[in-house]
Amino acid sequence: MDSSNNIELIIKALGFSPELLSNRQDEIKSLLQDLSENIITSDDVSEQLEHMTKREKILNRQKSFCGIWLASDGRYKTKVPTADGGKKLIAKPTQENLENFIVEYYKKLEQKPKKPCMRSIYPEWIDFKSKETSYANACNLQSRWKRYFEHSTIVDIPFEKLTTGAIKKWCVDVIAEMHLTDRQFKDLKSIMNMIFDYAVSFDIIQINLSRQVRGFSDKNFKQEAEKPVEEIVYNADAKHSVITEAMEQFLKTQNIAYIAVCLNFSLGLRVGELVALRTSHINEDGTITICQEETKTYHKDEDGTIHRDGYAVVNHTKTLSGNRRLILTPKSRKYIDMALRYNEANKLKDEDFIFLDKTGKRIHDHAINNVIRRLNGVRNEKDAFVIDGRPSGNHSIRRTTISELHEAMVISEDTLKTFAGHKDISTTQKCYIHQTKDITEYAEEFAKVLDS
Repeated sequence: MDSSNNIELIIKALGFSPELLSNRQDEIKSLLQDLSENIITSDDVSEQLEHMTKREKILNRQKSFCGIWLASDGRYKTKVPTADGGKKLIAKPTQENLENFIVEYYKKLEQKPKKPCMRSIYPEWIDFKSKETSYANACNLQSRWKRYFEHSTIVDIPFEKLTTGAIKKWCVDVIAEMHLTDRQFKDLKSIMNMIFDYAVSFDIIQINLSRQVRGFSDKNFKQEAEKPVEEIVYNADAKHSVITEAMEQFLKTQNIAYIAVCLNFSLGLRVGELVALRTSHINEDGTITICQEETKTYHKDEDGTIHRDGYAVVNHTKTLSGNRRLILTPKSRKYIDMALRYNEANKLKDEDFIFLDKTGKRIHDHAINNVIRRLNGVRNEKDAFVIDGRPSGNHSIRRTTISELHEAMVISEDTLKTFAGHKDISTTQKCYIHQTKDITEYAEEFAKVLDS
């Protein structure tokens, strides 16, 4: 058996993590050599290994928080959390110097009377989530933190003083004070669960009490009124009215987003897919390939706050199932040709994107939703659009298209699922299929079945 295996066995026997071997093998070999020569005792070895273990945990925690990097000035740098929830830049001439500083810094923090709580952990956690998932997801989590937790007292209570009872009482109070629906409370609770999970993973606490808090009565929550179907999907008359109005508005304003809206009644795309369509996606077999989407881009300030700062087109859709080919019907082909003729007549070009604004730049999701509000809304005294009793947003168009195909029963459920870009037909059935016709329009079908 080689020396590295011997080292690993000894470390396991002493109850320490084998992960130490990756970064501290030479130090451990030296320790064991001193032990064999009776220079030090086994207690000394155990103490040193414990010290190394703690050091590795601190450095791993820091790397997940903000990382360690070699800057252009030749110094090693990182950012450490401050008492006010911000970050402080640290620079040292060598990596070892920086790591020594980090270890001592966190040791001093632990010695301070202020004990770990949700607020002290939050900056580390949100930074970690931005790296583990995306800035977009972290921005969403940040918004939920600000809404539900930033001004709450529970986030300042040390973890060690919290109980499941105290957490549940706080939850019940917040539900009542903020008049939360079941869905909103789940958003709140997920933040708490994840922060506690993070604290457990770095040995700040031993158990996640938040996940033990459950069993809330439906009576606690504000009941969401179910929208009438006429506010979810367009019936035939409403659809015809919107398309007619959109064509009139395009001729009047030359806003190409109106044509994109008309097209989407034939394709049922997500809004990010719609504004990312290219001429190169059109195939000779009369189909169009959906393989890209617009996403929002983000940046992070020095204090760790995440902001949205623009858009980008990525080479994928929302899910793997979102990559698909769709039939271009005669109407959809007509709308695409209208957009292309408009671009050509006005000498507009942005790569090969189909829908361009008057400056020649690709339009964004807000351009689509703005014109949909104009098509469906009524202006109030403050010159704002109020939509009452009509569908709103691109998602209603998407639901309408999918519902119409389902009602027509001209394609299989599997084909309908593919059209929608869903992995499972249950998603399509649960969230996208609605009745677009009044029940009286089904009189003949009912009679055929029920009177036979």
